[in-house]
Amino acid sequence: MTDAFASLRVIDISFDDDFILLTLADGRRTRQPLRWAPALFEATAEQRAHWMLTTDGLGVNWPALLPTQQRGVVDVPNQVWDDRYEAALARLKAAAWSLDALSDEDQQLVAMWRMEADINNGGFMQFLCNWGDPTCQLALRALQAMGATQTHAILAGMRGLLDRLEDDPAIKELTDLYGAMTEQEQEALHAFDEAYFARPEDLARLGLKNFGPEPLIT
Repeated sequence: MTDAFASLRVIDISFDDDFILLTLADGRRTRQPLRWAPALFEATAEQRAHWMLTTDGLGVNWPALLPTQQRGVVDVPNQVWDDRYEAALARLKAAAWSLDALSDEDQQLVAMWRMEADINNGGFMQFLCNWGDPTCQLALRALQAMGATQTHAILAGMRGLLDRLEDDPAIKELTDLYGAMTEQEQEALHAFDEAYFARPEDLARLGLKNFGPEPLIT
């Protein structure tokens, strides 16, 4: 087991009507929606009780119900990273959605969440047009700090395609950028999007190593 994640090892599992509930070695609790694994959602309590940890203790499989996965049907670092995002977003909401009111760390986490949500949904231009270049730059800084070199290179490549348009007087809104790109630039952007969709790095594990999990309330 990776020492950096020893505190996230699963020590207990339970269920409610909607979630798989996991208790971790440091006392932390996290959860995954049952509907993400329909076979578990439809299983009996007895069937759900027959779970097996991955060798590092960071994932859970149900071999009798679902094909065993190397990192588990439930991959705990992914869930804990999602929890980290959710906590930063909650602080953003409490700050009346003012990103500048957050700590630098939380600003980077919000930018990363926006990047992941928007690029996965509609590509880089959706991310940029929704949140602007300052959020893009925050995401680039976070990826660099995390050591996510491949994802950083993809995002930087996407952003770099727009450098020549920064002072173009025809650009009135961010939504004008795509139409102002050449056909070759648009093709390059689509190629970067595809490279991003391939998920070349485990952002959850890299993020947790850099930012750590959400601090426990004692």
